[in-house]
Amino acid sequence: MDRWRGLKDLVEDAVDHGSRRVERLQKDAAKLPFDLLEQIPPIKAPVRGIRLIHDTTLSGVHGAIRLVNRAVGGAVDVVLFLVEQKARPGEAPAGSAGATPDAPSGSSDDKVI
Repeated sequence: MDRWRGLKDLVEDAVDHGSRRVERLQKDAAKLPFDLLEQIPPIKAPVRGIRLIHDTTLSGVHGAIRLVNRAVGGAVDVVLFLVEQKARPGEAPAGSAGATPDAPSGSSDDKVI
């Protein structure tokens, strides 16, 4: 399971860092055209507004990508935990109150009266 967790962490980090890098590149690519257009007095104010919308939208999209990436990473962590627990049927899940690792499922010790 450690290898799967390591792979998950690598993919999650790659998506996060990749998204941040692409966001920066996209903003840098748009900078020169916006700078040039802002030098034209009649359209300076609208161009500033458009740049703000562009940059905000870009940050929002990449923020959503990173948020989904973290959510998927968390879901994969849960799945790996459950697979790991299923692979060890004789052990109680961590945090189980009153369960003993050697008690089989459904024993009289587990019944609630």
